[in-house]
Amino acid sequence: MSHIQLERNHTMEKAQVRTMTEELGQKLKAKHGGDYCWEGDTVHYKHSGIDAKVSFDDKTVRVDVTLGLLMSAFKGMIESEVSKYLDENFA
Repeated sequence: MSHIQLERNHTMEKAQVRTMTEELGQKLKAKHGGDYCWEGDTVHYKHSGIDAKVSFDDKTVRVDVTLGLLMSAFKGMIESEVSKYLDENFA
């Protein structure tokens, strides 16, 4: 298994970060399938070979992704895409 952990600081209101995180969950589900659910200020996304969570507080957004054996081959691409998304939306 491979693991990706990324973190970005933000200056947005917590409600805005929550809305953006909800939209991300909806996009992932629509584009790739899988499902997501909320637990407090953390959204969990699961799909075949991917277990991810996005958590946030007043200043930080954290992404933690665990990739199964087959998805590990795509770690670099996934990490790059997640990093790009965080830079474009939260930095």
